[in-house]
Amino acid sequence: MRIFDAHCDALLKLWRHPDLTFTETDERLQVSLPEMEKGKIGLQVFASFVPYDVPVTNRYAALLEMVQLFHEKIVGSGLKPIYANQDLAQCVLKKEKGAILFVEGAHPIDENLNYLHTLHRLGVRGMGLTWNFRNSVADGSHEPNPGGLSLFGRQVLAEMNRLGMMVDVSHLAEPGFWDVVELAEAPFIASHSNARAICDHPRNLSDEQIRAIIKKGGVMGLSFVDFFVTSEKRTVWIDDLLRHLDHVCALGGSEHVAFSSDFDGTAVTFGDLKRAGDYPLLVDALCKRYKEAEVQKFLCENWLRVFRNVLQ
Repeated sequence: MRIFDAHCDALLKLWRHPDLTFTETDERLQVSLPEMEKGKIGLQVFASFVPYDVPVTNRYAALLEMVQLFHEKIVGSGLKPIYANQDLAQCVLKKEKGAILFVEGAHPIDENLNYLHTLHRLGVRGMGLTWNFRNSVADGSHEPNPGGLSLFGRQVLAEMNRLGMMVDVSHLAEPGFWDVVELAEAPFIASHSNARAICDHPRNLSDEQIRAIIKKGGVMGLSFVDFFVTSEKRTVWIDDLLRHLDHVCALGGSEHVAFSSDFDGTAVTFGDLKRAGDYPLLVDALCKRYKEAEVQKFLCENWLRVFRNVLQ
């Protein structure tokens, strides 16, 4: 089965550790070309996240460095860059490995739409509106008294819709989420968020939010971050993750849920799902619970549908 994973932070590690190479196995890198091959991952979204300890005046430059690393080390390794619907279709048809470039958090673009346009020209095809904290677009999920989208945020949303970029609401505070529901002219995604009814964490989505994503034709990607899966202080397993999948499906979301590991973005992994190469363990567990056609939707087809609807 073809696997489409919609979020990893390998670019951040490649940026922090210049000695890392994407083409070789390294214990520091959970997503690499060998791990993708072992895990049978056909399509991978690579997020560019600029840490908040980078000075404000240097954040856009740091982001451009990560974009360069995407082209140099990820695309340079042989992965096909996905810029448009045609690229996605060819990648699937030829069974090639594809890579899609995202930005995680709009804080590096400050209040400059020209920065967004430049990123699009450089191949960025999706952006999370926030990380955990406030930026010029909106408030993140960890702000104590969050508001919705700013005026600039509304302009960013409209421009991303016009350009055919994926709007990602993971990390976005609830008021901003509901602004996106009201204002978005295209389906949007929560690239790596789980169900709050199963694990009460501010980064997870309420049932009302999940139903809104379903109604808008979007998709949520279940994350492999342990504290988004359970609030219990223990080792987390694939079966724990599948409780979230069962819940979303019970809400009518079987065509609106998929997976986004967040590998390389978390230090603590599952007991059985530690690296991209472990994806077959998840596939086996899914096949024991669901029909093959449903498993294919969860692993790839749901993501493919929403990306095809948005990319131009």
